[in-house]
Amino acid sequence: MITKRPILNKNITLKDFKDFYWMKEELVSFCREIGISCSGGKIEITGRIVEYLKTGKIENKKRKIKKCIQRMPKNINDIIPDNYSSSQLFREYFRSIIGQHFHFTAYMATYMKDRPEITFKEYADEWQAEYERRKNKNYHSKIMKSCEYNQYTRDFFKDNPNKTRADAIKYWKIKKSMRGDNVYSKSDLKYNI
Repeated sequence: MITKRPILNKNITLKDFKDFYWMKEELVSFCREIGISCSGGKIEITGRIVEYLKTGKIENKKRKIKKCIQRMPKNINDIIPDNYSSSQLFREYFRSIIGQHFHFTAYMATYMKDRPEITFKEYADEWQAEYERRKNKNYHSKIMKSCEYNQYTRDFFKDNPNKTRADAIKYWKIKKSMRGDNVYSKSDLKYNI
């Protein structure tokens, strides 16, 4: 049974908000409409909206903004500074160490976040190790919690190897419009629209 997706506005209930999938752009737009900070990732933004819907209060705690002066490290064994951002400066630095095939990845962002004292060398070594792991067609990197679409399509293809990308997208669109979780289930195929 498909329940109509509600409109994301001030009148939405907490249950309706939690029961449906929302694109980050929708969450940001809603935050701007009601005056909640829209900075950060999808999970952070969702948390602020949930708090607003629970309490009706708008708390925009002032975050300390770290001065973001980016400099090339003097030594590859230097610790990556806590004000690090994936900038063009660091892209070029890592390309000079790893090679032109270097690019920033969600995996490495998470890896760094979990290791506050990581050095540039440790970052480069792990990036290269992950790059080698990805060459194995049976390897699947961990998908971040906020990447529900990616997880859905991975699970969809594992269960339906003969289906197409268009099929996966079709079933994802159906699933995300429904009340409930956004986790792939074999029963999703019954919605053959």
